Amino acid sequence: MKLPVRTSFEINVTGKGLWLSACEFRIILCTTNDLVVTSVQTSMSFPGGMTMPERVLAMTQTAVDRMELREYDLPPVPIDGAILKMEAAGVCGSDVSSFAAFGETRGPRILGHENVGRIYQIGEGARRLWGLEEGDLVALEEYLACHQCDWCHKGEFRHCLYTDPKYNKDFLRYGSTPISRDPALWGGFSQYLYMPFSAVWHRVPASVPISEASLHIALGNGNQWACVAGGVTAGSSVLIQGPGQMGVACVVASKNVGADQIIVSGLSSDADRFEICKQLGADHLVDVEQEDLREKVMDLTNGRGVDAVIDTTSHSAGTEPTLIGIDVTKRRGGTLVVQGGFTFDSFPMTELSQKDITLRQARGHSWHSVERGLQMMATHKYPVHLMHTHDFKLSEADEAVRATGGKMVDPNRALHVSVLPWT
Repeated sequence: MKLPVRTSFEINVTGKGLWLSACEFRIILCTTNDLVVTSVQTSMSFPGGMTMPERVLAMTQTAVDRMELREYDLPPVPIDGAILKMEAAGVCGSDVSSFAAFGETRGPRILGHENVGRIYQIGEGARRLWGLEEGDLVALEEYLACHQCDWCHKGEFRHCLYTDPKYNKDFLRYGSTPISRDPALWGGFSQYLYMPFSAVWHRVPASVPISEASLHIALGNGNQWACVAGGVTAGSSVLIQGPGQMGVACVVASKNVGADQIIVSGLSSDADRFEICKQLGADHLVDVEQEDLREKVMDLTNGRGVDAVIDTTSHSAGTEPTLIGIDVTKRRGGTLVVQGGFTFDSFPMTELSQKDITLRQARGHSWHSVERGLQMMATHKYPVHLMHTHDFKLSEADEAVRATGGKMVDPNRALHVSVLPWT
């Protein structure tokens, strides 16, 4: 068929799907001598003036110790929620264990629950209720809660049944919810994050840089474990076992409330972390491979023992930190905060009872503890930037998790790391 110099025709398609309500394609064919050039121009219209869905890149865990970069549709903004454009996702020690336990999950998922980002789009209902606008910088907790139960009303979202993995098989949490749950964007290792009304958020103070804001969960845990669960206050003495990111956070929290004596224990390989603990307020550093921790603590406290012991060691340390903790607490009324990821063959219940030790759990945080952590950062009283040691690109999210687990060159320098989705 011989074409004229310029020919055009239009095709109009109308559908009733979720996204497509009207679609216009204009195909233009041009000829120059024997050359035919074809171009396609498209014009899309959607309900409410929406444009065609943007595509979102996210690192998705698909198997044990494996992630792959996948594309997802950017979902429509919920009327009572928002879409968050991610700035940074901190990597937690729990991400390390999650990365190695894919068989226990509910399918592929996007990890990342220490999330900081800017409001990209917000529904009118959320705008009115939350008081947020596009561009506002917020930090999210991992919990996706009901906001109606007694626990939620107390700011203890970690105890809400909606977000409790122990008692609810359909629990919702950032970094744990599978992509099979629409709209898939439930993890921070992504360019965008879905933020429904069930999200728990904090406004990031203007003076806090993004690199520090991603420490909000770590410092929230530090406040919760040391000061709320451990009861550390002005004049207290405390032993913090393990100088990882949570141990260092406990140092900052203890220093902030005026603890008199902060003792941190660790391994010979923790030399760099010991130095950070010292700069953030630790009074004594004990290398357990060079000194007997029981003897050293009793010596430093003139035989009295400490008011509180906070165990932030990894599960590989086993039961020994708990046994030492019972031995070095004061004669009566001390507090022992443990993680509980192990089983005792023979637990010294008699000694625990005789010393009237209060046993508490190091697990999660309240809204108030995270908020306190952000406000601590805003004062710039402590050089918390020392805690943040590495940044990784989105495509390197798997390496970020491995680095947090100590699987990289010079691993002890990786204290707290973040994934930056737009780098």
